Amino acid sequence: MTSKHPTVPRRTFVTGAAALAALSALGPASAFADEVSDAQAALDSANAAAADKQAQAEAALSSLNAMQDTLDQASDEYQEALDAQQDAQNKMDEAQQQIDESTAKIEELQGKISTRVRGAYRTGGSTFLDVLTGSSSFEEFATGLDLLDKMSKEDAQLVASVKDERATQQAAYDEYESQKEIADQKAAEAEQKKNEAEALVAQYQQTYDSLSAEVQQLIEQKRQAQEDLNAAQAQARLEEQQRQAAAAAAAAAAQEQAAQQQRSSNSSSGSGSGSSGSSSGSSGSSSGSSSSSKGSGSSSSSSSSGSYSGGDAVSRAYSCLGKPYVWGAVGPDGYDCSGLVSYCISGRHTRIGTASSFYSLSAVSNPRPGDIVACSSHHCAIYIGNGQMIEAPHTGAVVRVSAIRGTKIVRM
Repeated sequence: MTSKHPTVPRRTFVTGAAALAALSALGPASAFADEVSDAQAALDSANAAAADKQAQAEAALSSLNAMQDTLDQASDEYQEALDAQQDAQNKMDEAQQQIDESTAKIEELQGKISTRVRGAYRTGGSTFLDVLTGSSSFEEFATGLDLLDKMSKEDAQLVASVKDERATQQAAYDEYESQKEIADQKAAEAEQKKNEAEALVAQYQQTYDSLSAEVQQLIEQKRQAQEDLNAAQAQARLEEQQRQAAAAAAAAAAQEQAAQQQRSSNSSSGSGSGSSGSSSGSSGSSSGSSSSSKGSGSSSSSSSSGSYSGGDAVSRAYSCLGKPYVWGAVGPDGYDCSGLVSYCISGRHTRIGTASSFYSLSAVSNPRPGDIVACSSHHCAIYIGNGQMIEAPHTGAVVRVSAIRGTKIVRM
C-alpha cells in the first residue's frame, strides 16, 4: 500500500522560508535599536542633569558673589560708622576739657569776688559820702574818687568775666550733649551693620552648605578657572611690559651706539687739525667726561633717594597666608580685605582705611611691591609683584596669593 504525502510547491516554500528568515532577523535588530534609544535617552538625561547642575552652580555662585559684595560694602559702612563714633567721642573729650577749664576759671573768679566782698564787709567800704566828708583837701578828695571808681570797675569786670565763662561753659555742655547723641547714634548704626553682616555671613555659609557636592565642586572649578584666567592675563600683561622694556632698552642701546660712532668719526676728522686742536679737543673731552660723570652721579643719587620698598608690607602679607577671611576683622586670627591691607601697611592690627577709601586714591603708573591693589570700591589687596597680589577674598576662604584683578594700584 502506497502512502501519499502532500506536496508543497517550490515557490510557496521559498516564499515561506524568506518570511521566516525575516521574522527571525527582526527580533535582534529591534532589540539593538531599543538599546541605542535607551542609551541616547540616558545621555540626554545626563546632559540635562549636568546642565541643571551647571545652572545651579552659576546661580549659586552669582548669589554668593552678590552676598559677598554686600558684605564688603557693609564692612566699609561699619568702619565709617565706627570712625564717626570715634570722631564724636573725641569732640566730647574736647568739650569736657573745655567744661573743666571753664569750671576752674569760674571758681577762681568767684573766689576773687568773695574775697572782695568779705574785705569790704570787714573793713567797711568807703562810700561816696565818706569821700566827701572825710577829705581834708581837694587832692585827697580826687584821689578817693579815683580809687572808688577803679574798685567799682574791677568788681564789675569780675562779674562780667564770670558771666562770660558761664556762657562758655554752657556752650561746651551743649556741644558735649550733641556729640554724645551723635556718638550713640553712630554706635547704634555700627552695631546694626555688624548684626546684619553676621546674619548675612550665616546665610552665605548656609547657602553654600545646602548645595550638593557636585554644585560645590562646580563652583570651586569656576572660581579656579577665573583665577587661572586672571593669572594668564596678568602674565600676559607682565610679558608685554617686559617686551616693551626690552624694546626701549634696545632702542636706547642702538641710539647710544650711533652716537658713539658719530663721536669717533668726529674725533678722526679732527685729529689732523693740529696738536693744538687735539689738545684742546682732549681737554674739552676731559671736561665733558667730568661733567657727564657728575651728571650721572647726580642722577644716581636722585634715583637712590627716591627709592621705595614695600618689603615690610609684603612680608606681613605672606605671614598671613592661610588665615581665614573673617568679616570686619583686622587680625591677628582673621582678616577681611581692608583689615589685611591695613595690617600690612601699618604693622598694627588697626584699620587705617576701607576698600572704598583706598579706591578713592589716585592710581600709580609704576606699581611696586607693597602697593595696594584697589580691585573695586569694595575689595582691595596687597600687590607683591609679577602681576600677583595677596588678598582676603571672601567668606569661607583664606588669605591667599591671586592674580591681580582690575588695573588700579594705589600707594599710601
